[in-house]
Amino acid sequence: MASSLGQQLDLPGLNLRDIRWMEWIPAGRSTRSVPSDWCMFLRHSMILPARMMGKLTVEEWRPVIASSLVFEKKIKRSMRGTTFLLTGLPLIVALGGTIGVAILLQMSWIIFLYPVILFPLAILGGRRYNSDLKKARLEADNQTSGVIGKDSLLQVLKKIDMMGLDDIDRLKSGRGGRRLASLPSITERIDNLQGLSSLASFSST
Repeated sequence: MASSLGQQLDLPGLNLRDIRWMEWIPAGRSTRSVPSDWCMFLRHSMILPARMMGKLTVEEWRPVIASSLVFEKKIKRSMRGTTFLLTGLPLIVALGGTIGVAILLQMSWIIFLYPVILFPLAILGGRRYNSDLKKARLEADNQTSGVIGKDSLLQVLKKIDMMGLDDIDRLKSGRGGRRLASLPSITERIDNLQGLSSLASFSST
């Protein structure tokens, strides 16, 4: 099904060899939780949230997988330049700036101001990047609905919303914390899709 979706979504060369049910996946030196309303991809594996095993049919998984594919394999890849601009470039500029000022003024102690400048830049860059990722996931829903239809994605999101899952409820109540800051709540996803319906109805009248 994932391979078929790859063709529909214009994702050539999609090479998924197995499915794994996991609660966490490695992310650098730490781990990331697999969200209940998304799937993730690790090398040639598709990662589905273990807590959702047996709770959705194969057809219900289809729009969830489709939106995850659009986000991970298309939109997120196109954001690599943005990632550097928001997180890497400001840190490099700040370092170069402090060294340059220290040399010009012949005050070596100014270099020690770098951590003071670094901390707020890192926080602001991280927040902006998380905000952009959240918008990108909503855009993935929009693109998916345009290819495979909006209703199937909307219905499965409403079904997941009614399951009382901890990560879903934490995001809905604003208790997601830093680890979940890049994820839209399921309410935001549903409202976004319903907004598409309202826009389409307005345009047709």
